[in-house]
Amino acid sequence: MSVLDIPALGPSGPYRTRKRSTVTDASGTPALELALVPGLVATDWTDRLRGSAPPPAAETTAVLAKAADVFEHQDVLGDDLAAHEQRVARLTGTPITVVRECDRMISAALRDACRAPDAARPQGCSPPGTPAADAPPAGAAWCRAGDVLAVQAAGNSPGVHALWPEALALGYRVAVRPSQRDPLTPLRLVLALRRAGLPDDRLVLVPCEHATADLLVDRADRAVVYGGQAVVDRYRHRANVRVQGPGRSKLVVASDADRAAGLELARTGALYHAGTACTATTGVLVERDVTEFAGALAAALAGVRPAPPEDDAAVLPCLPLEQAEHLAATVLQRAADAGATVRLAPRAHPLDGPGTLSAVTPAVVELPAARHPLLGLELPFPCVWVAPFDRAATDSLDDSLVLSLHTAEPALLDQALGNPSVSNVYRGRPTSWTHPDVPHDGFLGEFLMRAKGLARADEKRSDT
Repeated sequence: MSVLDIPALGPSGPYRTRKRSTVTDASGTPALELALVPGLVATDWTDRLRGSAPPPAAETTAVLAKAADVFEHQDVLGDDLAAHEQRVARLTGTPITVVRECDRMISAALRDACRAPDAARPQGCSPPGTPAADAPPAGAAWCRAGDVLAVQAAGNSPGVHALWPEALALGYRVAVRPSQRDPLTPLRLVLALRRAGLPDDRLVLVPCEHATADLLVDRADRAVVYGGQAVVDRYRHRANVRVQGPGRSKLVVASDADRAAGLELARTGALYHAGTACTATTGVLVERDVTEFAGALAAALAGVRPAPPEDDAAVLPCLPLEQAEHLAATVLQRAADAGATVRLAPRAHPLDGPGTLSAVTPAVVELPAARHPLLGLELPFPCVWVAPFDRAATDSLDDSLVLSLHTAEPALLDQALGNPSVSNVYRGRPTSWTHPDVPHDGFLGEFLMRAKGLARADEKRSDT
C-alpha cells in the first residue's frame, strides 16, 4: 500500500510541516510520513487551547456521542472502520481482534462519556457546570483543576484513547501527542470529534519529538504521560502529571485455590492484548508446587500459533525479525544471569509477507524466590515470570497495577486492598478483566477535578 501522509491537527485545521518522520509497519516497511510539530508552534497551540472557552457540558456530551457514530461509520483517509483496523494491525503488529476490541471500547466511552466522571465525583459535590445559584446553600462544587490537558499517548494498544475523551466532557481542552507507533487511532478519533461538532480550538493532535512533548507537559495544567520506568522516574514527583508506567500486573494462586482454574486465569491474563497491555499478567506467584504450575503454564502457552496481525486467529504481537530476536534473546539472557529456569523459551517466528514480519512466541520463566527483581520485568509480548508465593514476603505484591487473587481467604484480599502501591484488586478474575464501573488506575476525574467549598448566605438571614 502507498505511504500515507499524516498531518498534525491544529486549532485552525490540518497542519503539515517540513520536518517529517517515516513510520515503518510491523514488517519494517515504510508506511507513514508523519508531520512533526516544532516547539514554538506547539506552544502557540497550547496557548490557543487555553484561550478557548469550554462549551456547556450537555453540548459536549452530545458531541461525544455523535463522534462515536462518525468514528464507526465515516471514512478517514479513505478508510472505513474495517479498513482502518486492518491498517492499524499491519502498522503496529497488534492482532486485528485486539484492534477491533479497542475501537469498540473507544466508541463505548464516547457514548457514555459521563459515566466515569460521575463515578469519580464525591457525593458531597454538585455536578460540574451546576450554577452556583442552584447548588446547596452549603456544600462543595466539583471543579476543574485546570484548563488544558496534555496527553503523551502510548502505542502499545489503541485502547489508551478510550480514556482521555472524558476530559473533554469535563470542560478541558486537550492536546494529544500520538505515539509514532500508532498515530492512526488518535487521528481518526480527533477527526471524528471535529466532524461531530467539537471546535478545532478545543482539541489538537500534536505529533512531535521528545523535547516538544516535554514542552507540552510543561505548558499544560494537567498531563497524562505513558512510558517506561525512565518516564515514571522523571515525573513521579510532579503532582500535575499522571504517569501511566509499567503495569507489572500479577496473579497469586493460593494453596486453597483450584489449580486448573488458576492455570486458566494465568493463561488468559498472559495472552491479553497479545501480552502488550499493562493489565496483561506479568508475574504469577504460586503458593504450592510452583515448578508443576510453571510447567503446566508453559504447556498451555506452547500451543499458541503465530499468525500475521491481520489474521483473525492472531493472538501474538508481530514486529520486524531483528526486534523479535532481540526480545527473545533478552529473556534468555536475563534468565541465565539470574539463575532462573526457562520453562518455555521464546522465539522469533518469521511469517510470510513483505519485509521481515515476525511473531514472538510466549515465554515462561520460573524464578527461585518471590522477591526476585525479574518478577516486575514487563516485556511487550506474553512473557510470564513464575515464582513461589511467600506470605512473609508480601512486598513481592508491590507496584502492581492489577493484583488478582485466586483464593477464598478474605484476609489476603484485605491485605492487598491495604497495600497503597496496588491499584486494582480482583478475586477469581484475570488481571485483564475490565468493567465500565471499575477504574483502570483510579478515576481520571480524581486527577482532573477538585472539590471547592461552596456556600452562600441564606436570603432570609445571615450566617454567623
